[in-house]
Amino acid sequence: MREGWNEVAFATYREDYYEELSSHTWTISNGYPSNQSLGGGLHRYMMRMWYGEEVLNDMTEKGYVVDHMNNDHMDCRITNLEFLKHNRNVAKGQYLDKESAEMRHRIAISLVKDFDTKCYQITIGCNDNIVYKDETGQLHHINTIKLLYDCSYPEVILDAEKILSQYEDTESFSLRGLSYCDIRVREAVDLQLTEEEKKKPFVIRDGVPYLVIGNGLSYLHTVAYDKNWLPPKKQ
Repeated sequence: MREGWNEVAFATYREDYYEELSSHTWTISNGYPSNQSLGGGLHRYMMRMWYGEEVLNDMTEKGYVVDHMNNDHMDCRITNLEFLKHNRNVAKGQYLDKESAEMRHRIAISLVKDFDTKCYQITIGCNDNIVYKDETGQLHHINTIKLLYDCSYPEVILDAEKILSQYEDTESFSLRGLSYCDIRVREAVDLQLTEEEKKKPFVIRDGVPYLVIGNGLSYLHTVAYDKNWLPPKKQ
């Protein structure tokens, strides 16, 4: 963070490059934190540290750019960075990045890559009242959905776009036909709220704080991914 900036830049901590990264002065260039003596953008610096100079140069020569998966150019954590062909990056910016930002107060979709497992996840925070019906006909109110992917990054992007477009058109979405290999669903906690509590951003029960979603005072912005989550066949 520097004086005059209105945002904080993030990078994944690692001891071997911390001194170098933190001892240089970073500026904002076209919306990206940059330092020319370290090779330009912080996002490319991070990919060089984690994937190696040879991989970064090879992917660049093949027409790939470093994509910020959540479209936040200040977020240069390695879990938020991935190689993507330039034309696909442009297409993602025209639809997925814009739509996910506009719909976040209703359905908060985020993409992430676990560097250790090389798998991707789509996390969904349900700010709208989203329910599903089980085999018995009982309704379940959903808090979060996490989808695990052991496939290519463009396939993950396509699934996120399908979910958003379906929800925008019908206020519902189906997970059938998507490319995920595992799923984790967390149901919403059933709390009985007083009329006064319904007007608060959160309430406390037995010392535990709970967000009150749906009253316009609080919402899920991003759901954290599950680290080291492996596909069933690799567990």
